[in-house]
Amino acid sequence: MKNREKQKQMRKPLKDLTLLDRFLFDTAMSDPEISHNILSIIFSDREIPAIRISAVEQTEEPYYDSRAVRLDLLAIDEDDSVYDAEAQKENKGKRFLMRRSRLYQSAIDMNLLKPGDLDFGRMNDVYVIFIAPFDLFGEGKYMYTFRMTCDEVPGLPMNDGAVRIFLNTHGRNDDEVQPGLVEFLHYMEAPDRYGKNIQDSRVQRLAGQIEMLKNSQEVGVKYMRLWEELKDARIEARMEGRMEGRMEGRMEGRMEGRIEGHEAAILESIKNLIESTHWPVEQAMDILKVPET
Repeated sequence: MKNREKQKQMRKPLKDLTLLDRFLFDTAMSDPEISHNILSIIFSDREIPAIRISAVEQTEEPYYDSRAVRLDLLAIDEDDSVYDAEAQKENKGKRFLMRRSRLYQSAIDMNLLKPGDLDFGRMNDVYVIFIAPFDLFGEGKYMYTFRMTCDEVPGLPMNDGAVRIFLNTHGRNDDEVQPGLVEFLHYMEAPDRYGKNIQDSRVQRLAGQIEMLKNSQEVGVKYMRLWEELKDARIEARMEGRMEGRMEGRMEGRMEGRIEGHEAAILESIKNLIESTHWPVEQAMDILKVPET
């Protein structure tokens, strides 16, 4: 048991990360050239204008357990279309992820207009993209694209500019999508297995770009610092949990006290991690390996 827990907490070398690992994917998407390349592969049916990476203001998040979302960086093309892409490694179920994508869409929309601006026609087209190593809908598709349509009039689109896309690395409909998308999704999950046989020039270029990131001293230092922060947070949670548990144990019983103290310490660690990284609470809980109740 202890050996398994120790293995979970061991730092995965940067060279072994894949694009399904949040750190590497977020680092790649923060680079305008790499972001543009990835989006060009996903939207192969149209030309993606040049990309700029824009910082957005923090959504209202007054408490550490708030469900608001912090979106620091968005990719915006020259036509002002907005793209938010995320690698979703863990399958938390269709209901959770569908509503999470809805929350992300809302959080982005809140930042598109300045306070007091009521010209909603100026709002950007927004694409929220989740990339996962599982088939959330069970239909064997590499890509699932959702737009608002009318129930009463089939085929009547709302055209509100909101699009949500779920990409699945385990799709089976190779004959229905561009080969480059298939190669990209396979490469995301298993670069060592698929990286040597890439045919698409954009995916070949992406593989080279990712290799450069992994060999970057700056990226390596950033990764090491992040891991040290997470490690410190785990140690702090354990230490505070023991202390709180002992104090509560003297008052209400040793077992009950340890449990409550540990939970309080975990909550404090989640709060500290969110304050230092500006992550949403779900991401902080994932990193600290806190199960959802």
